[in-house]
Amino acid sequence: MWFYMIDKSSGEKKIGELQEQYSKTKYNKATNKYLGILRAKIAKIRRDIESHSRSHGTGYAVRKTGNATVVLVGFPNAGKSSLLKALTGVDSRVADYAFTTLDVIPGMLEYNSAKIQVLDLPGLIQGAHVGRGGSLKIISVIRIADLILFVIDVNAHQQLYQLMEELNLLNIRVNEKKPRIRLEKGAAGGMHIEANGHRIPNKEIILSILNEFKIFNGELIFYENVTEQMLIDFVADNCVYIRGAVALNKIDTVDQKKVESLKKEIETRTGMRVLPISAKMTENIDDLKKIVFGSLDLIRVFLKPKDGPADLDNPLVLQKGADIVEVVRKINTKLLNSIKYAYVTGPSSKFPNQRVGEDHKVLDGDIVTVVFDF
Repeated sequence: MWFYMIDKSSGEKKIGELQEQYSKTKYNKATNKYLGILRAKIAKIRRDIESHSRSHGTGYAVRKTGNATVVLVGFPNAGKSSLLKALTGVDSRVADYAFTTLDVIPGMLEYNSAKIQVLDLPGLIQGAHVGRGGSLKIISVIRIADLILFVIDVNAHQQLYQLMEELNLLNIRVNEKKPRIRLEKGAAGGMHIEANGHRIPNKEIILSILNEFKIFNGELIFYENVTEQMLIDFVADNCVYIRGAVALNKIDTVDQKKVESLKKEIETRTGMRVLPISAKMTENIDDLKKIVFGSLDLIRVFLKPKDGPADLDNPLVLQKGADIVEVVRKINTKLLNSIKYAYVTGPSSKFPNQRVGEDHKVLDGDIVTVVFDF
């Protein structure tokens, strides 16, 4: 599948006006609803702009390949090209000055039998969310990733927070999960809201947000605590939720005490895994590979023919949560309609050679025999 994006249109001017109104409005109980409406208006305009951009735009075209895709995101001169070489062996242009990489450079990391596509992106700059530095083409690639690996110069660690803010403004939610909400639209009868004991915005604000998106009737059910912004993101339906990790680079240029202090600060503030590295000196690169693999929630399943030994050298690599259907899909999609049952030995089975149905969830290290009805 191919993905495209172009620069945003004049809708940014309207967003700027709304953001100015927002910044000038003091928060209190009386203005809470008004501020919620402004946030909803901004989200709706952004959704419309992005929809137009994807249908009319051009930009970087990247084909996903392998078992997962990781993008290296950082400011210019953060060391992304050096890290790509250290991880995959791909020698993109490396130099000690900004804007060395002008295109998307792909590499392939092979780890624990998984093939992980790693993309070295041109450096983002402050103001990326309004298209500075051709950044909107870069963003189109980030949105297809399974993991964002922030490459941060240990001497300029504040750049991480700037990058996260830029991505947030572009509706990329790093290390967050899509809120568990269900919305069933109706034709009449108004909105029925079920909180199920969870903390949610008050009803007046909820209705204001829904009305901004022309939703007036139906049922809205919450399955967890939800903030106002989380509800807006859900209704706008234009956010992507991507896991994140941080490679704190160039640690060979500072003392260990500073490195440990910054690592602790970033992990506390962002909730992301942080690994201090030196891409140039290839320090801690093996540990980084382990973190990347673990962050992607990949599992390995070994196939065993009915009357033969398991193939322990060539596992199937799947996403965590995969079932027997996904196992067969990985083998051959033409076999999907012929699944009868399966035998499983391993972490997901109650006993060796347990017979299971096609909805059985497999775990890392399982040995699976699939029986087909031909």
